[in-house]
Amino acid sequence: METSIGPFGETEISKVVEYITTLQPQPRIITFTGNLGAGKTTLIRALLKAANSSDEISSPTFGIVNEYHTGKGRLVCHTDWYRARSAEELMDAGLLEYIHNDDCLMLIEWPEVGAPLLEGENCLHIHIEHHEQQRLYRFTDRLS
Repeated sequence: METSIGPFGETEISKVVEYITTLQPQPRIITFTGNLGAGKTTLIRALLKAANSSDEISSPTFGIVNEYHTGKGRLVCHTDWYRARSAEELMDAGLLEYIHNDDCLMLIEWPEVGAPLLEGENCLHIHIEHHEQQRLYRFTDRLS
């Protein structure tokens, strides 16, 4: 499966959120790739806002994992693997507990180093290409 939507300006992010939230079956793990400043955390904020989360959303670059809850109480784990050096480091940080928790929606920025941990999981991979004021979103079921 591979689909692209856009290009969209930042104000049109609701179209991307709508696309993601209408996918069936809903992915349990969503990864986000793209250059620095591509809009990964911005998209995650928009997804959580659409899920009626009242939590303050911030990038977990230094803390590795931030936990949030949707308006319906579902656990959302937002993690950033930019600074991770290996999949083993991520396992030592306890991330397998989140990856294998079927009641948790996982949102992962910079997933490449931990790709082996995601094998066999129900994942949606989103690559964001940012050019000037426009973003193109590519959705796949394989991390590329």
